[in-house]
Amino acid sequence: MKALRGFRTPFVAALVALIAGAGFAPAEARLESRVVTERAESALYPVRQGFAPGETTWFVFEQHLKPGWHVYWKNPGDSGLPLELDWTLPDSYAVGEIIYPTPERIPVGPLANFGHHGNPAFLIPVTAPTDAPPGETVAIEIAATWLICEEICVPEEGAFTLSMPVAIEPATDERAAARAEAARADAPQPFDNEALFHIDAGRLTVAMKAPDHPYRETFFFPETERLIEPAAPQTVRAEDGRLMISMKADVGAQEAGDEIRGVLGLVLRDGTRAGFEIAAARTQAPLAAASPAAPAGGDGALVLLLTAFLGGALLNVMPCVFPVVFIKAASLMSAAAGARGQARRDGILYTAGVLTTFLALGGVLLALRAGGEALGWGFHLQSPAVVLLSAYVLFAIGLNLAGVFHVGESLQGAGAGLLSGSGGWSAFLTGALAVFVAAPCIGPLMAAPMGAAVLLPPAAGMAIFGAMALGLAAPYLLLSLAPELGRFLPRPGPWMVVFKQALAFPVFAGAAYFLWVLSRQTGAEGLAWALAGAVMLAFAAWLYERAKSVGAGARLACRGFALAALVAAFAPLARGLDSVAAGERPETGPGGTETIAFDPEKVAALRAEGRPVFLDFTAAWCVTCQFDHLTVLSRRSVKNAFAKQNVAFMVADWTRRDPVVTQALQSFGASGVPLYVYYPPGGEAIVLPSPLTEKAVLDAVRAGS
Repeated sequence: MKALRGFRTPFVAALVALIAGAGFAPAEARLESRVVTERAESALYPVRQGFAPGETTWFVFEQHLKPGWHVYWKNPGDSGLPLELDWTLPDSYAVGEIIYPTPERIPVGPLANFGHHGNPAFLIPVTAPTDAPPGETVAIEIAATWLICEEICVPEEGAFTLSMPVAIEPATDERAAARAEAARADAPQPFDNEALFHIDAGRLTVAMKAPDHPYRETFFFPETERLIEPAAPQTVRAEDGRLMISMKADVGAQEAGDEIRGVLGLVLRDGTRAGFEIAAARTQAPLAAASPAAPAGGDGALVLLLTAFLGGALLNVMPCVFPVVFIKAASLMSAAAGARGQARRDGILYTAGVLTTFLALGGVLLALRAGGEALGWGFHLQSPAVVLLSAYVLFAIGLNLAGVFHVGESLQGAGAGLLSGSGGWSAFLTGALAVFVAAPCIGPLMAAPMGAAVLLPPAAGMAIFGAMALGLAAPYLLLSLAPELGRFLPRPGPWMVVFKQALAFPVFAGAAYFLWVLSRQTGAEGLAWALAGAVMLAFAAWLYERAKSVGAGARLACRGFALAALVAAFAPLARGLDSVAAGERPETGPGGTETIAFDPEKVAALRAEGRPVFLDFTAAWCVTCQFDHLTVLSRRSVKNAFAKQNVAFMVADWTRRDPVVTQALQSFGASGVPLYVYYPPGGEAIVLPSPLTEKAVLDAVRAGS
């Protein structure tokens, strides 16, 4: 019996070990734990029915959320708290990081969260020690906390308890394994290709190989909080197999290291979601920014170029360009009776002047942006010196047309002219001037190609600028190259002298407009210096003309005084033009509307209060902006609608260079003004069409109410 009892003890121990190794769980094992609240049902369970020594067992934390409610990703976005699991296990057991599903962007008023709806499932790896004895039962306690939100947010918690045996080969729970496999499919997948990021001018750009999956939407979710502004739109461009995403950087971007991690979230064409883990290395070389206005593919590029061409052609009827077109029309009328070859030459040289100047301005703009400057179209007019020179050039042309001075004889006795003459330089300079005075205008069809031109790679941007230039030059070039169209032009005659003089007045109006812009930039003192300079410029022009009709000695004196007066005219440039601070400029909107100076934080605060906001991106030098103010925003119906809905009218003044306004424009995919954006209470931004109409404004305000 003694021998039998001695045999029985090791036999029983071996039998227990055999049962454990075969995967049979003792009766006290508890392999699932659930917590039910008013808003969610949560469950925690392992994929295998026990721990194996030295191996990892995966656990699934599964939640079933009520419709409309959401929980948060590891980076919750503007607000929120991620899931937390506090494990109580023997010290030798190691718990890994939670693997989250691919997040989705959840707009909440002016903010945005990153989180999950529906039935999210989270995976957690737990590794047993190599010396875990088979047959042992491991007690597990998990204190879980999560924040669940709809219109309100409720912190919830649950206590989960499990008891699991240690076995050599624990059995797999097929239902749990299937749910874990689905959770792995919902989680971001590894992305093996290289990714780069660059931070510059308040923008964070990530570039990588484009995923092979056909998708219709994409969004980058950084793991680090405050790296980007979650609510700001992300601009995306895919080209030649490369994907670039540009985001508005937040305060945390200043502390970004050599690598950032995140998830590239995709909405596929069938409506399902997918995600990829991204690890992007920092690069000091600028990455080409992305543009929402830049369609990928050959057809999209052709549409963009055609739109740019038509937009350039429409500039000819804009008030900033019309006077210059009138001037060239006068010389074309003079040539209609005969000199066709001369007219063709002038048309070609005029086009060359337009192309050269347009491409030069575009090239300088792209080069400065590549160097880190936050600039857009019309950037040169943010300089008071350039504005003053523009006013002086137009003023001198007006004096010439009015007959104050002459620089040569024009055709058919129509009088002398700087730009109405028939010389090659005259045609070329007229083309250059047309571009120069067109800069304040962004006419119909111009916004999308202009935005794309400054954000696409340089070659594509220059192609768009070239298409705009050809559109601007096309009407005059067509008239000069097609003699048969000459029959539609008036016959030349003595009336052209009066016509030429009449053209001086719209040109003077253009000069006066630039002086008003200067007053907005430099205040009354700068305007006074400019007016004094204009007087000296007129005096110099008069002396120059008088020198032609006097003797040699008097001619020399007149020309000397003329030169001195010309030098004095440019004294404001030598002195320097001090700008007026933004707070010193009058902040009144169209028709005397009370306005608020643009401030991104103020926009967020007003939207958080539930107040609608109208953003007016404008500039004093933007003729289209002033036209919209006079014809649309100053209408009584618009002002009454704003007052009725308590709309905050916020002005983003781009008259002087302002990187904050530039970044805001870029966040909406725009590179210039005007731009009008309406935020309804609790809604997303509505970008109003260009040209602006009364109906578009009223419809946006009424829809938001």
